[in-house]
Amino acid sequence: MKNFLTQLPSYLGCIGIFLIVFAQITNFLKTEPFVYWYIAMTWYGYIFIADSIVYLLKGKSYIINRPKKFIVLVILSVIFWLIFEFYNEFLPGWHYVGTPTKPGVCISCYFAISTILPAVFETVELIRGLRIFQKTKIQKIKIHKSLPYISIFIGLIFMIIPFFYHSPYLWALVWTGFIFLLDPINYFFHEKSLISQLKSGNIKIILSIFLAGYICGFFWEFLNYRAYIGWRYDIPLVGGFKIFEMPVLGYIPYGFFAWELYAMYYFAKLLFPQKIEKELELK
Repeated sequence: MKNFLTQLPSYLGCIGIFLIVFAQITNFLKTEPFVYWYIAMTWYGYIFIADSIVYLLKGKSYIINRPKKFIVLVILSVIFWLIFEFYNEFLPGWHYVGTPTKPGVCISCYFAISTILPAVFETVELIRGLRIFQKTKIQKIKIHKSLPYISIFIGLIFMIIPFFYHSPYLWALVWTGFIFLLDPINYFFHEKSLISQLKSGNIKIILSIFLAGYICGFFWEFLNYRAYIGWRYDIPLVGGFKIFEMPVLGYIPYGFFAWELYAMYYFAKLLFPQKIEKELELK
């Protein structure tokens, strides 16, 4: 058993490599039903590989040491993305192409969106394990007591406006609104927050999350470009140089999206009863 646990990171990494290779082959050959699982398989492959590397770098990781938290990340990922899908009904920002209609095959879509939160969090851990921002610090920032309240008010306005005005450009409000709204609440309840880290001058996590958003954003667009089923944007994005199907300016929100997921996760953590939170190790 001890030997198995020692080799577990290697097994996990090998499974990840297999999933990515298998997904590429079946996607190229358009082999059903695997072609519908291309994004899900590739992202879980990435997550498994990242988790195994994180374990080698830090001696601990989500899947190997805290599988319950990893499962929670998977579940919350689906819930969070369905919230954005709800907003998409009011602010058409994207639509899906090639999406299967058969109930059994549609499950692949939920598995695909279940990777969003784990992918970002695993990438954050990978960046921290590589100590990219380890020596990055700023002077402590004094947070005026009224600032969190102002932020919450701005967040509420940002999240409400899209229900009354339906311009696709208002996605800029959605991609930042949850940060303004939820992060101060996390701060008030002494949960992890961007505000508390700014206050302490320790911005390693803030920068790691921001970078993770762009790393994942690049791969999201890469996979979407190659996928048999994927999404197309309805937002009239500024033309010019593109990376895959996305104009360069369209990548700007990804860092903020990662901050948003961070704020949403720790707000959701506040909603767990303390006993369940401890049982699930939601640190």
